Amino acid sequence: MSLKPPIPLAPDIDPWERQPGETPRRHGQFVTYRDLGRTRTLTQAAQSLTLAYGHVRNLAVEGRWRERVEAYDRHLDRQYEAMWLEERRKAAETDAKILGAAIGKLAQRLGTLNAADLTPGDFIRLMDVAMRHRRVLFGDPTETIALTGEGSNPLAQQFAEFAKMPAEQRRARLSDLAESVNRRLRAVDGSDEEE
Repeated sequence: MSLKPPIPLAPDIDPWERQPGETPRRHGQFVTYRDLGRTRTLTQAAQSLTLAYGHVRNLAVEGRWRERVEAYDRHLDRQYEAMWLEERRKAAETDAKILGAAIGKLAQRLGTLNAADLTPGDFIRLMDVAMRHRRVLFGDPTETIALTGEGSNPLAQQFAEFAKMPAEQRRARLSDLAESVNRRLRAVDGSDEEE
């Protein structure tokens, strides 16, 4: 059996839809392959259609199945991204309302708070949490990371210096860094009395 030339795809019809000149039966066979999902194979399609693998391979070439399912998968990706973009927008809207209410309550309470009842750390934490959430909500950065040092790539320089250290000195340096990070985490949590 000689192979027929691949079908032309109509520019005004989505590639995964039935194309001009494509019979409903051929399109149904393509749909079976398309709907197998992203891990689809011609072998799976042949089994689902109860047709010989070689025949299904010829149908796939003639019907441009691979090209059409790639367009279909991209279409699904765009739909999925649009759905999650809308969900994120709704969540941000809800978060903004909650944050606004929380800040309003905090502002009302500020006038009646007894300064003796609040430590400076309590007040700073309240404001920090509220303002950090506001910055996140509006897409502003909540932290800034700066690399400093001599040379054009200070981080690479620090790595090079670290690599030259003896093993025991590297272990001590890593231990110091870990303790510094833990101390900062405790300070943020309010459980470190030093900071």
